[in-house]
Amino acid sequence: MKLKWLTLLGILLVLGLAAACAPAATPAPPTPTTAVAPPPSPTPKPPEKVTLTFWNYWDGKNAEVIQALVDRYNQEHPGVEIKNIFIGWGELLPKLMTAAAGGEVPDIAAGDLIWIPKLAETGALVELNPYIEKSGVDVNDFYPELLKIDRYDGKFYALPVSTNNLELFYNKDLFKAAGLDPEKPPTTWDELAEVARQCTDPGQGIWGMELFTQPGEGLTWQFQVYLWQAGGEFLGDGYTKPAFNTPAGKEALQFWVDLIQKEKVAPLAPWGLFGQGKACMVMDGSWMVGIWREQAPFDFGTAPMPVPAGGQPATNMGGEHIFLFKTTPEKQQAAWEFINWLTSTETQIEWDTQTGFMPVRDSVAKHERYRKWLMETEPRLVPFVDNQRYARARPPITRYPEVSDVFSRELEKALHGTVSVEEALANAEAAVNEVLKK
Repeated sequence: MKLKWLTLLGILLVLGLAAACAPAATPAPPTPTTAVAPPPSPTPKPPEKVTLTFWNYWDGKNAEVIQALVDRYNQEHPGVEIKNIFIGWGELLPKLMTAAAGGEVPDIAAGDLIWIPKLAETGALVELNPYIEKSGVDVNDFYPELLKIDRYDGKFYALPVSTNNLELFYNKDLFKAAGLDPEKPPTTWDELAEVARQCTDPGQGIWGMELFTQPGEGLTWQFQVYLWQAGGEFLGDGYTKPAFNTPAGKEALQFWVDLIQKEKVAPLAPWGLFGQGKACMVMDGSWMVGIWREQAPFDFGTAPMPVPAGGQPATNMGGEHIFLFKTTPEKQQAAWEFINWLTSTETQIEWDTQTGFMPVRDSVAKHERYRKWLMETEPRLVPFVDNQRYARARPPITRYPEVSDVFSRELEKALHGTVSVEEALANAEAAVNEVLKK
């Protein structure tokens, strides 16, 4: 029995060792099952496009250019859509003021520079300083006089987007007919008066010099050039009181009165004689270069405005400034990015070369591409471009339109000879003081 038990134990031991050394069995494949697909991820929604309205009064060629620029901006910025909306010059300011008082505001607007103080006063415009600082915009590249109108309580509420100024136009054909050198325009007030005398031809209905003699901003705007050239100022003490009733003001107004009443070389007539070929000279805006290039039936030249003996170069500026209204942070940021793009050097070169506006930035005026276009395309704009540095801003006060109106009405009386130069300036001083006291 003992032997059998040992034999059986050995057999079991051998079988155990064999089993331990045998290779492991391959596990059976899993029973196939139907795979359950995970639920589809929701398609991410594209960010909503920011739509901005842009009000302005540019028409004609200017309207075509701004629309093309807006279209390109929209194409290059798919997340933004600028809607360019034309509103006539006479309607735009009332609409903007209504919007500022609680109506539906545009996101962006561009308007006459003299509107900016009035609009900023409403509190509806966005202060631009934080945007300017964050974007690194070099405001010193803009002409300083242009920026004066954009500040309210020391902060920026707009930026220049277009500008123009006043210089001398002269009819070369009439110069030749009068025996004058068509390549030598006058450079001083004395020379201007002499040329006007030689050019005037009553028999042919030709006047030597056209002046703006109807009351309104046109008269004020033009007269200010002569006032500044003579060394005078329009308003003083922080724009709080008249400053034109001075020897400089009397010299400037007397020069106008003498051309009309004494020399009889300038008419008291509705504006527009130069364009009809009925006046040898006129002071007018840079925008007229393009208009008269297409329409004037005569050859004309341009030159810096003549200055009085001992005087200084000066001219008056016009143009548009661009601003944005308070809406939402997202819209305001998108609106600022468009403003920053439109007022940039590169875009401004394109804007100016296509519209004939003057540069608002020194970097544009000196840019090689702009200067090349200027000399090759329309060198008659050179006096306007070069003299933009002498352009002055009208007083940035909310009541300027009223000041201009009463001032011009008193000056008109001197031009007609019904009051003296001294009386006209004294009466204008009193009238302007009444407006400013309001």
